[in-house]
Amino acid sequence: MKKLTLLFLFLSFSYNLTANCDSAYSQLSYALAHTKKSLDADNFDHQKYYADRAVAALEKTKGLVESCGCNEAVNPIIDGLDNLNQATDPADWEAGRFYMKKAHEDLQKVMTKLDMCSTSGSTASIDYSSVASSPSSVTDEAPSTEVEQNLMSEQQKLEAEKQRLLEQQRLLEEKIAKQQQLAEQARINRQHELDQQLRVKHAAEQSLFDMEKSLKELASTLDCNEASEILNGGYSRGDEVLNDESLKNTRDYYLKLTVSTQQKVLNALNKCMQK
Repeated sequence: MKKLTLLFLFLSFSYNLTANCDSAYSQLSYALAHTKKSLDADNFDHQKYYADRAVAALEKTKGLVESCGCNEAVNPIIDGLDNLNQATDPADWEAGRFYMKKAHEDLQKVMTKLDMCSTSGSTASIDYSSVASSPSSVTDEAPSTEVEQNLMSEQQKLEAEKQRLLEQQRLLEEKIAKQQQLAEQARINRQHELDQQLRVKHAAEQSLFDMEKSLKELASTLDCNEASEILNGGYSRGDEVLNDESLKNTRDYYLKLTVSTQQKVLNALNKCMQK
């Protein structure tokens, strides 16, 4: 009976180590995906953003790799973290891309090491012969073949269930990561649109003030007071109004304001001509 207990403990220990290495493999996949997105980025901010995401994923990978005993993968992880950290705040886009390429190579090495650990069984290097040769097993009765088969069958069921749960976890994490990426991309896109709206707003308002000044001078030269009285400013708005409108809405607003102002002046000039 003691022999069965020891064997079960060893199998449970092996199961936990394998789970850690599977989780490490999953985290490494996220780190690789973020690294690839950083390499593909054509925007400096996006490049640094995905480098940060890759660092976070690889740091989690390092802890899981150390837990599951795949020591061969630790050094390339450290090299990868060093290059990724350099890429999070590079001097320029080219420097960031240089470090991301090196980090991508490091992560490929980590993937290879994890594959080797999985195939060689280094994730749980347990000598089951020690169970058979342990002092306690010498004095106890040897378990029957049927009991051993039942135990191994139960272990196989646990392994299959573990793989199913890991796959569900992976799919869920991918879904969450995708949603986070979409939300972040939407935030970045909106910020870019707001920047464009601010440029349009400030340029349009300045142009309207300049137009008013020129029209007032023209109305004064033509002795048309009606036109001068129409031009009374009122073109400025607070920047916060842009939060409630799109770039197209902003452009349309200033287009209509320009046309409306010019039309009012034109009507006033026509009245002056009829005097």
